[in-house]
Amino acid sequence: MSTFAPVKLSFEAIDDLIYDARAGDLEALKADLATQSKEHNCPEAWIIASAIDAEPEAEGGTGSCLLHFPAANGNAEILNYLLATLTAQSAAPLSAEQIAAVVNHRNHSGNTPLHWAALNTHLECVKALVEAGADIGVKNDAGLDAIFLAERTAWSTEEEGKEAPAEEEGAGEMTKGRQVVEWLLSSDKAGDLEGGLSVSAGVGAEESASASGSGEAMDVDEKK
Repeated sequence: MSTFAPVKLSFEAIDDLIYDARAGDLEALKADLATQSKEHNCPEAWIIASAIDAEPEAEGGTGSCLLHFPAANGNAEILNYLLATLTAQSAAPLSAEQIAAVVNHRNHSGNTPLHWAALNTHLECVKALVEAGADIGVKNDAGLDAIFLAERTAWSTEEEGKEAPAEEEGAGEMTKGRQVVEWLLSSDKAGDLEGGLSVSAGVGAEESASASGSGEAMDVDEKK
């Protein structure tokens, strides 16, 4: 049985795969993965694990893997397909450690796919990533974990809600950010995170988009 080694994909191949994942084009993604798998004579999981936007940040690269983009956009269909393919049994499957390395891949800002999904309050994507082995406790370069990013989004939404008329439809309902926070804290993998949840609160530098990754985690499907 072959042992996984990163596949040397061309810039164009990586760009096509990223475009498919960003745009939410599942059929194109399947076709491009199959093409690269055949060209390099390896499982599609190897292609997913190797497709990293490795261009320097100064040149517009994000350092993200394919999972980041559907996680940011809330495209659970694309994300679940990638995760299923990543973990599929084959003649040369990825090991649990290799799968975890992809699921917890940190981009140029230290954000994992879970950071992006949590920040943009995409609960189904958060669930899929955690169930696939995403580490809830990973912190980005600003020292923030996924729970804190979802919590901060919830705070912002709740503050905006206070300014809306009380009779507005949906008033008083749990925000999407709060749903993500509650689900993460109740998950088996939360551990002792709740006790340290507010450590980063109030640190001004971490409120900037570049530090938190909020600027890069905004919906990134503008290339549709």
